[in-house]
Amino acid sequence: MLVKVRYLATLYDLLGVMKEVVEVPQGATVRDLVKIIDERRGGRLSREILDGDRLKDQYNILVNGRAVDYLAGLDTRLNEGDEVVFMPPVGGGCVS
Repeated sequence: MLVKVRYLATLYDLLGVMKEVVEVPQGATVRDLVKIIDERRGGRLSREILDGDRLKDQYNILVNGRAVDYLAGLDTRLNEGDEVVFMPPVGGGCVS
């Protein structure tokens, strides 16, 4: 099954790609997706976003616009056509 993946900001810089379609097995989770991406990208994604077996606090992963923190975390199951967005820490704002 195919899922759409996007990498924002510094993750785009790190991986050298903004978006891609990734084939995952039926019943795959976000954790499985990270492993598959690591196979393509030399392990760079998990080194950047994971602390051991968990997502680093400053990173966020969205599945169809919903943060995995509010789903099943890295164990969130993926379905055909899902969109997964990897988001690095975000800064900014206005200083007056």
